[in-house]
Amino acid sequence: MNKRYLILGGIALVVILLLVWAMQRQKSFSWRETYKIESHEPYGLYAAHELLGAYTAARELRNLTDSLAGHLPEDLSVGPANYVFLGEGLFMRPADRDALLAFVEAGNTAFLSAKVFPYDLLFYLYYEECNYAPWDGLQQLTDSVVHLNFDHPSLRADRPFSYPYIQDFNPVMTTWDYFPRAYFCDQENGLVSIGTMNDSLTNMAQIRYGEGYFYLHSQPLVFTNYFLVKPQGRAYVEGALSYLNDGPVYWDEFSRVPETMARQQNNPVNNSANRLQSDSPLRYILEQPPLAWAWYILAAMALLYLLFRTKRRQRIIPVVLPPKNTSLQFVQTIGWLYFQRAGHHQLAVQAIKLLRAHVKERYGLQWREHDEQFVALLSNRANVDEELVRTIARDVQNIPRYTGLVETELVKFHQRLERFYQAAK
Repeated sequence: MNKRYLILGGIALVVILLLVWAMQRQKSFSWRETYKIESHEPYGLYAAHELLGAYTAARELRNLTDSLAGHLPEDLSVGPANYVFLGEGLFMRPADRDALLAFVEAGNTAFLSAKVFPYDLLFYLYYEECNYAPWDGLQQLTDSVVHLNFDHPSLRADRPFSYPYIQDFNPVMTTWDYFPRAYFCDQENGLVSIGTMNDSLTNMAQIRYGEGYFYLHSQPLVFTNYFLVKPQGRAYVEGALSYLNDGPVYWDEFSRVPETMARQQNNPVNNSANRLQSDSPLRYILEQPPLAWAWYILAAMALLYLLFRTKRRQRIIPVVLPPKNTSLQFVQTIGWLYFQRAGHHQLAVQAIKLLRAHVKERYGLQWREHDEQFVALLSNRANVDEELVRTIARDVQNIPRYTGLVETELVKFHQRLERFYQAAK
């Protein structure tokens, strides 16, 4: 009996563990719409990026992670090219907008799928309002599932492509964007409907610009991983991307912003103010992550400096320098003045006084004239050649008697003193 209960308990434990594992695996998915090419989550763009890379294997797929200006080619000597953007919101600076317009005008193709298109871009593409209806963004339909199809006979499917909005593997209500009918009035170079939602609403439009075309798609969700892994979803995406040229593809990763930010930046009410500020240096700094971090750090350091600078500070303690011995400088100055005034005799007398004081202070000897014993004693203590000391002693004895000492004799006396000072220990 006990054995039977143990078996049943073990089976129940295994079932509970399997249920917990299944629930954890189910919750391991992130159902947030990221639209990132490295994301394998349901609403990432990894599959679309891989599909486009395989589709353009014979050509080229380039990821644009910086400003479009200077990175989109304008030369068609190597054939047409394509620009692709997939994401919630699209925001462009004037320089990027102008680069994309020049790119398409030269004969290239731009494929944009977003919930919010730049007002500044549509200002150039939709410049003639149909029935005086200015561009005011997309309209929205609330439903849990929509049915998409193409207008072109070669792409149109017998049964529409169904797209439910899924969260945690269950369909839920959401909003689906589409182009209002007022934007289509059959004008030359105007918007042309090429794809529909629920058979009556336009979700894909074509605009001719210069020698090229813009293709606008209002539901980027259909390009995410969740739908591309299904045959029907892949067939629809291949049909939408069939409008691209046979040339290299430039995938825009730089211009993607969240939907709320895109709506705020592209608000036509505030657009004039946005255009005035879009070329400011601060906007460019904040758009570049390294420069933005440097700006934030600089602002934080300035704030901390002001915060601590307001505290009470001690009075600055003045630097007290030690006294300097300017005796040598004074002697040199006096000597130079004597020499400049041709006072050779006075200069020699001052040199003799310094010599006498040096001998007395350094060697403890009182200078004596006409004393050979003094000469020998000074030569011995100073370790200087006795003949040099004897010659200097004669100069000390004779120079004070001269009243017209010439410059030549002064120089010779000075040289002998220099030899004495340098050799003395």
